[in-house]
Amino acid sequence: MTRRSTLIVLLALLLAPGLSAQQPVVTAHNNVPPAELEDPIEALMATGGQQVAFADKTLQFSWVKSLPLRSDSNEVSWSSIDEGTLVGAVRLIANFPDIRGNTMKAGVYTLRYGIQPADGNHVGVSPYREFLLLSPAAADKSVGALGHDGTIAISRQTIGTTHPASWSLDPPLSSEAPASISTDDVGFVHVVFEVPVSRDGKDAGTLKFGLILKGQIQS
Repeated sequence: MTRRSTLIVLLALLLAPGLSAQQPVVTAHNNVPPAELEDPIEALMATGGQQVAFADKTLQFSWVKSLPLRSDSNEVSWSSIDEGTLVGAVRLIANFPDIRGNTMKAGVYTLRYGIQPADGNHVGVSPYREFLLLSPAAADKSVGALGHDGTIAISRQTIGTTHPASWSLDPPLSSEAPASISTDDVGFVHVVFEVPVSRDGKDAGTLKFGLILKGQIQS
């Protein structure tokens, strides 16, 4: 390829509409946990977190000080965490979609660990069964794990449908550095986060995971 041809290709890529806007920008923040959280929930949250900006849509994530692993577990993974456990919170500066494309209104939501039911109604929704379910901060008052039904019940209030509001954990365990961004073959954009974990009150390391923040699955 000639030098002139190379310049033409590069120029075309730079001018392609929306090309640079496809990837979010991830930065750290030092904000205290959102005041909209119920006091018992707020007490579990650490100061600081990550901000993810998609053009005019910004998400501010906060995470728990420590994510508890079950006493009988021997690995750091989601399988060692009770369903419905509080993982963090997010402030949506503007309306933003969940993984099914449902609109979540601007506001503060808790993030709890949820598992996709292994039934015929959910076949093909995602290659993984792990999700973070979003619930209105005002509706989430329990510091303990809510279990499957309890988590689904409050998360449904986010979008007012029979489905909970959710983002897919993809991959549930990541080897990439925190704040890494990747796009898969179908255009889903994943951001990697890291949360401290503990077992019986003792530090057990961290859990790194990918979270799909752009892309829609069918259900």
